[in-house]
Amino acid sequence: MKAQTLAIIGMNRLGVSIGLAVKNSSLPMTIVGYDTQYGNAQQAEKVDAIDAARRNIVKAARLADILVLAQPVSDLKETLAAIGQDVQEHAVIIDLANLKAAGINWAAQYLQQGHYVGGKLMLAAAKLYDGRAGLEGAAADLFANSLFCLMPSAKVEPAAVETAVNFGRLLGAKPYFVDPAEYDNLVQGIETVPGLAAAALFSAVQQANSWRDTLRFAGLPFAQATQPLTDGRALTRMALTEKEATLRWLNAVISELEDMRRLVFEGDEEILSAVLEKIDIERERWLRERAKNEWVEVDAPNVSMPGLAQQMFGALAKPRRGDD
Repeated sequence: MKAQTLAIIGMNRLGVSIGLAVKNSSLPMTIVGYDTQYGNAQQAEKVDAIDAARRNIVKAARLADILVLAQPVSDLKETLAAIGQDVQEHAVIIDLANLKAAGINWAAQYLQQGHYVGGKLMLAAAKLYDGRAGLEGAAADLFANSLFCLMPSAKVEPAAVETAVNFGRLLGAKPYFVDPAEYDNLVQGIETVPGLAAAALFSAVQQANSWRDTLRFAGLPFAQATQPLTDGRALTRMALTEKEATLRWLNAVISELEDMRRLVFEGDEEILSAVLEKIDIERERWLRERAKNEWVEVDAPNVSMPGLAQQMFGALAKPRRGDD
């Protein structure tokens, strides 16, 4: 059976970009979209990222052969509880929330059928400086030559994982398998702590005596540094779900800040400049490696169109169930 319908829950930059990428391919799929703010789904339909906007999350999920959950972890439990009895038996549910262990547990609790695969799509290297988190930043090439981190549970069927791998390749991303617990620990340092640091920075400036003038003069560095504050609810859930890992990363960053404070206090321009230059060299090396994207550790077959339509399910194929 071919994958006929893709449903995307979450019409944010991530979800809309997925829709645009699929539309930009030759895969003949109908794409439906749902968002808690129906206007976002309507806007996604206007830019041709989806074929139809849905007002009801259950009906959207019920249609799906592939169901993508493009939501923050703060919304994931509620979504899985809402759709758990209505997904089709053969459907592959791809969860893209920022934390994986919690999603695996909630899927086991709420999904009555279907095949759940946890994943995380990395941005293309060229998009790292974009800074746009809303629909205006959506693009068909948002994941071009990037990684699709896959964190399936031990119980998931191999055919479902293969479907997720092929779907990631359709978006331009290469598969990279990671242990869910390991990923959750690492992601605190690269997503949660930057958000908490952004909150601390903005709060410090806002509480200064001259904060009105300071914020009036603030430019790109300040705007980019505080951009992670756009979703405080999701940031809170991430910080507290893996609290011990969050605290370890916070302690590490605080230690580095104390070292920077000492260097500034000592006032040795040559030493401070050398330290910052060394750190910048390492950052530039990371950016070059991101652009090369040559750290993939899994062999997966190349996907060509329209062959993906036949490959997408394989052993998972079951008769379709119509929308009620």
